[in-house]
Amino acid sequence: MSSLHPPFQAALLGVAMLVTFPAFADGKNENPAPVVIGGSPAGTPGATLGPGSYLIDFESLAAGDTVTSQYSAWGVNFSANAYSGTGGPTGNWATNTDMNIAAVGGGNTGELGTPALVSGNVLHAFGGWLSENGDPSFVLAFDKPITAISIDFAGISSSGSTGINIYTVTGNFLTTVSATKTGQQTLAYTGSNIGFVVVTPGDFKDWVGVDNIGFTVAAAVPEPESYGLLALGLGVVGVAVRRRQR
Repeated sequence: MSSLHPPFQAALLGVAMLVTFPAFADGKNENPAPVVIGGSPAGTPGATLGPGSYLIDFESLAAGDTVTSQYSAWGVNFSANAYSGTGGPTGNWATNTDMNIAAVGGGNTGELGTPALVSGNVLHAFGGWLSENGDPSFVLAFDKPITAISIDFAGISSSGSTGINIYTVTGNFLTTVSATKTGQQTLAYTGSNIGFVVVTPGDFKDWVGVDNIGFTVAAAVPEPESYGLLALGLGVVGVAVRRRQR
């Protein structure tokens, strides 16, 4: 497995320490989250993002924008250059991964292929890719554990160079899901306790656009004391019912 970029390792540890103890039982009301379409719904979710399924399709951004923390209110942050050194698909990992938005059909997205999984805006501009100094990678860091991730890729010409690497909230590697064909493909993974996803969009010789990042925020898990209070409450109700029956 490729080495993580040192700054990413430090950030990973810091965020993992926060995510390991999510504030599911701190008194906040966690309303069921809507399925978000377009990245700019009415009433943008805040940092207390509740359980539900979400979609980032970059339509709220403009061509040329650099993706960083625009979706931090959704509980996810983008960081370039997750990996460093050797071990990339065709050589060394890039230290300047392109994180710019490009408009499909705008002359800066290369050959997309089929089927038509992507539209509007995509991440990873064709022009930016031409100046990368190696194989690109970027990380999605989630504020709360997720249970599923799905990403559309377009322009794949070397299938082994495109994939998603899944990590737990504490940074432990789980698995890799790699592209199996050229053109366009959706890569997805379902599991538990997912905290980080590293995306490898192509390599130094292979431009690949990224779109439609869907993820599911895990439902709140009651703490042990919550079960105790629930059992106590049910016991009190049972006693009251028996007294009434007598």
